[in-house]
Amino acid sequence: MRRKTVIAGALALVLLGCADNTGPAGVPEAQLTIVRQDTLAPPLLETQASFWAKVGDGREIRLFYQGAVPGDTGEEYLRFEVPGDGLSRKPDGTAFLPGDSILITVTVLDQTRFHYQFEPSGLRFSADHPARLKIKYFDCNHDFNGDGVEDSEDVRIEGLLGIWERSGTGAPWFRLSGVQFEELDELDANIPSFTEHAVAW
Repeated sequence: MRRKTVIAGALALVLLGCADNTGPAGVPEAQLTIVRQDTLAPPLLETQASFWAKVGDGREIRLFYQGAVPGDTGEEYLRFEVPGDGLSRKPDGTAFLPGDSILITVTVLDQTRFHYQFEPSGLRFSADHPARLKIKYFDCNHDFNGDGVEDSEDVRIEGLLGIWERSGTGAPWFRLSGVQFEELDELDANIPSFTEHAVAW
């Protein structure tokens, strides 16, 4: 597994720069399917977490499932990384200066689906040294089309999964450039700015 992880990380550096969008119009919510948690998945350890991102100091936040005992930490399912040179513009549009920091909060919008809110809204990251979001969907419902059977059609749909974003409720969804590692049940994407994010197809 460690060898797969190393290979996946190397590939991500190459592939995350590839464009993958649905065009200027985006996709309305009715046409997007957000992936659901499996009914047998462990509960989420927490539904909100925060950390201070700081210019010159790379930092990250991780979200986990609950472990075997309530309160224990289980498997990681989300990681958000901000490199030391990743902060670009504050929500008010002003540039970050050396030593500046900002509180980042990730909120699970729906515990039954892979759907999250990242705040503060309007925060922007460097195009050359972007923030990165990694989501592991190993505990999702792999019957993606909901027909009661996991078959070749679900395998096909899994290949369509990506990390999507929208600016708020009712706004169109846009697929972010990124890469999928099906053998790890993981999706990685560069994050240009803050809004809602989801694993979907």
